Order: sequence, then C-alpha cells, then structure tokens
Amino acid sequence: MKIGNLEKPSFVKIHQVFLSLIKEMTGLEANPEQNWTEIADSETRERIVKEFVRRMERQYALEMVLNASLKDKEGSLEGVIGEIYHVFSTMFLVEAINSKIRAGQGGVDVT
Repeated sequence: MKIGNLEKPSFVKIHQVFLSLIKEMTGLEANPEQNWTEIADSETRERIVKEFVRRMERQYALEMVLNASLKDKEGSLEGVIGEIYHVFSTMFLVEAINSKIRAGQGGVDVT
C-alpha cells in the first residue's frame, strides 16, 4: 500500500523506529518485553509517543489520532508499539484511499 510514492512501513520498521526513539530520548536500550511504565517517567513516555507521532505525520503526510493517552498504559512496550502501529496503519489506509480519490483514480490497492 502506498501514499503517492511512499510505501507503508512494516511493523518491524515501526518497531525499530520506536525503540531508536526511546534510546535517543532516554539513553536506554529498551527491551520490547519490558513493562512500558518502567521506561522512564510518565512525562518522558508522553514525550516519546508525541515525538514518534510527529515524526510519522511529517514523514508520511498524514494525521495520527490516538484515542487515549498511552503514557500510562499497562502492559509491555511491545503492546504499546502494536497499538501505535494499528493506529498508524489505519490512518495510512485512509490517506491512501483519499490520495487515490483526489487523484481521480478508480481502484485502491490495499495489499
């Protein structure tokens, strides 16, 4: 699936970007199985999520809307990344469809 020439990143790519951002912002090598709330403090986790969203929005020219704050979400880091990826994938699909409609093209390839 694409928006223009931009290919949708895989879960693995999003995973790598998120872990790199954690390291960049905290200096920590985060383990995906680690409890998310054990990574820095609540304010730092909120900044990590906001910065990730900002970067994805800028890179892929779409808007990500998270229904709830993830800063204090219980569960593993892997679960948080999975939730963010789900939202990103949904918004990417919406933008890919909108892009096709704006371009006046008929079918939308979502594979």
